[in-house]
Amino acid sequence: MKFDIQGRINNMRLPEGNAAILYSAYEAVSNSVHSIEARFAENAPTNGKIRVTVSTDDENYISSITIQDNGTGFTPKNIEAFDTCDSRFKEALGGKGVGRLIWFKLFEKIIIRSSYKTAEGIEDIAFRFRARSENSIEEIDTHSHDMGRVGSTIYLDEIKQSETRKMRKISFLRDLSLHFFSYFISSRMPEITVDFNGEIDDLGEFIKGKVENPVTTSFQVDLDGENQSLEMTHIYVDTKISSELRNSYLLTAHNRLVGDPISIERKFALKELPQGKAYVGVVSGTILDTKVDQERLDFKLTKAQSKSISDKIIEEAESFLFEHIKVMRKEQRNTVSTLLQEHPQLIAQVGKVDEYVNKLSPGMDEEKIGENLFTLLYRDERKITKRIAQFDELESLNDEMKASVEKTMKDVSDQAKNRLAELVVKRRQILTLAKSFLKFSSADSTAYHYEKAVHDLICPMGEFFSSEDYGAHNLWVIDDLLAYYQFFASDKQIRKFTDESDSGKEPDLVFFNPLGFRREGTNEPVAIVEFKRPGDEKTSSDPVDQVLEYIEKLRDKTVRSVDGDVVSEIGENTPFECYIVCDLTKGTRKLLQRSICSHETPDGEGYFGFAPNHKATIHVISYKKMLHDAELRNEVFFKKLGLFSTR
Repeated sequence: MKFDIQGRINNMRLPEGNAAILYSAYEAVSNSVHSIEARFAENAPTNGKIRVTVSTDDENYISSITIQDNGTGFTPKNIEAFDTCDSRFKEALGGKGVGRLIWFKLFEKIIIRSSYKTAEGIEDIAFRFRARSENSIEEIDTHSHDMGRVGSTIYLDEIKQSETRKMRKISFLRDLSLHFFSYFISSRMPEITVDFNGEIDDLGEFIKGKVENPVTTSFQVDLDGENQSLEMTHIYVDTKISSELRNSYLLTAHNRLVGDPISIERKFALKELPQGKAYVGVVSGTILDTKVDQERLDFKLTKAQSKSISDKIIEEAESFLFEHIKVMRKEQRNTVSTLLQEHPQLIAQVGKVDEYVNKLSPGMDEEKIGENLFTLLYRDERKITKRIAQFDELESLNDEMKASVEKTMKDVSDQAKNRLAELVVKRRQILTLAKSFLKFSSADSTAYHYEKAVHDLICPMGEFFSSEDYGAHNLWVIDDLLAYYQFFASDKQIRKFTDESDSGKEPDLVFFNPLGFRREGTNEPVAIVEFKRPGDEKTSSDPVDQVLEYIEKLRDKTVRSVDGDVVSEIGENTPFECYIVCDLTKGTRKLLQRSICSHETPDGEGYFGFAPNHKATIHVISYKKMLHDAELRNEVFFKKLGLFSTR
């Protein structure tokens, strides 16, 4: 079988962008680490030295990378392995025998200079590495001497124009620290110095200043019925160490990062860690060492195996992050409680709050929890709808089906109660909001909101409505029965909805044809509601006279809907129910006491009277009374649900 080295190089996978250049440096530094460990064994971290020199042009495009070490050097055995593609020479160390081929995808010129010990002294060797040539080691120069430095220098030069990338020193340091982070925390990393355009940094010191003491745990994972041992080192780091490193876990093989870090930031809400800390978990084990692919970008694992490992890693991280998660759970518990108060229809989806919260991902915020609860509600409602449809198709019910029907009836009843609870909560919110409009609208405590604010809250201005538009208004604040009129107008000129009228008068609200309580052969009342500005010492016009004028303009008129259909014929005997809502200031009270509405209500917050010539009953109520009465009408629900009063 022939071997096509160019095809081998072309088939090598590399990540995109700067990461491809970085992988060239990773491979060279990793080879230097192996060489140092071969020379110094357990003393490698203290005696080993690696220097990485990066040169860029004036625009920060990388031009060359040099890696120098004091390892064993290129001995004849090392050169033989170096010249053999897919060599198994460093298989025990995780070497794949193909890493150096990455250099050829990026650099045109690769020079190696090395010195190693022999029985006679020191042997120096220098050569150019050309993987595409029949003899990949060319321009060999060797000589011997008695004294000299042992080690190797690899020059990666003349980067291909299509592959050059911009790089900053801090980015290079962060990426190098990410790749060799597991070496550092295992205390196996030799001294690595980075010379970036003449600026010198110690990689170990760079990492050391940004990490706390690590904690290592061991665990078992079941892969296809066989338990595999893994270790996970947990460590808190400074968030500035690396954007990819923080709040992630790293899968490693032979102490080197494989692929990209896997973020768990959102899952465990790790942005909320105190004191600007971030979390890193480093995972290692024999199974990962044996399953890593040749480019160290992934593992040769099935989806099921990868998921089993991932699930166990998440469990280990969650256990280590217990104190942080406990704080998050407390916040989630408060969130769930608040959501249930605001949306009682969700109560059935929760059951016991603590049990529900403990099943949530600790990183789920209020929005995600709300989405989850409403999704569960939707699914439950769909299930009930399908069950009811199935019952409807049956001709008879056996005992088992009867039990199922009874359970479904209970579920429907519970849903109805929760829906009612939701409605009541919304009403409470509306009343609370309406009360805010009765406060001053400016800091000097002299200006109040215009009545338009309250009007719009109760019923939008400038529109026509029908009884079908129940959700478009909050007429229940005044009187629940107003919502059941067939047709009503909000702040519309009288001539817009009556025949033979040129009146430009605009009642705030006027209602025609009360549905649900109509009586044949009788004149059904027309209802008028007029709002006056809150806070006025005296109303700008006589409100009683104002509504009486509206009645005069409406009398003997035909009312038509938007489609032109006749809605009501207002005759001489048609009665009117009129409501005037205002602040009962001293001046307004004095005005009312001189009018036909001089009768004060027992609570002192309203007046009433009857205008016989207009066949109109007129009720004057304060804004305070309107909201208070609305609250009383709903108070039985408020108390049942344990809601606070808006008073």
